[in-house]
Amino acid sequence: MFEAILSERRARLDRLQVAAVFGLMLLGAAFVYSATMANQSFSSMPWYNQSWVRQIVWYALGLGAAAALCFLEYHTLARWSFVAYWASILTLVAVLIPFIGTTHGWGARRWIDLGSFQFQPSEFAKLAFVLAAAHFLSRPADELQQPANFWKGIGLMVLPFVLIFKEPDLGSALVLLPTGLAMMFVAGTPRKFLVRLVGGVGIIAALFLSDVLFAPPGRWQIPLQSYQRNRLLVYFGRDYTHFAPPTATPAELQ
Repeated sequence: MFEAILSERRARLDRLQVAAVFGLMLLGAAFVYSATMANQSFSSMPWYNQSWVRQIVWYALGLGAAAALCFLEYHTLARWSFVAYWASILTLVAVLIPFIGTTHGWGARRWIDLGSFQFQPSEFAKLAFVLAAAHFLSRPADELQQPANFWKGIGLMVLPFVLIFKEPDLGSALVLLPTGLAMMFVAGTPRKFLVRLVGGVGIIAALFLSDVLFAPPGRWQIPLQSYQRNRLLVYFGRDYTHFAPPTATPAELQ
């Protein structure tokens, strides 16, 4: 009997998915190495204090946590999924409060500083959202056909999206949308609901990009952080210096 269970577990292992995950991990470590070793101050640090080494250490810790979760009964995760979800929502609200959330770089308020340890609530919110959405969508097919449950699932996704976007952290917020829609599609949500939603979002996204890429500076522009606008302009091959204010100095343009 034990051999049958063991072989069943082996059959459920998606080797292609595991290989893809390890490939992404190696690629991520290579990117961190390439980005940091070009800086002389970073490259002169001891090897054990290099960013790419710390990245590999976090990989090892993450794999250990993933292995531990494999031995945890999934019903336990389901029972605590919404507790984790609402706890992450509270931390996303807390990080927006001055003197609780801390800012770095461009002034985005994304971190909570606990002294010797800092963490980003958005990273925990991603995992909590996946667990909560999986639990919510694991219901009978006839319940997924109900529009009320469809909009509840959308609300489950939009709430952390708005809070993370408010930090602002557009990149992390956008991760939630395709993840949530893919989970709803796999769970059996009616395609007509998803097609209408994706169509509406697509129209809004097209209008948003049109404003960012072509609207002249002034009152007609959607308010964005300057670095967010510049990233989009560069990504779509637009010269963002044309959108700079008239008072910009040559150093600022450079």
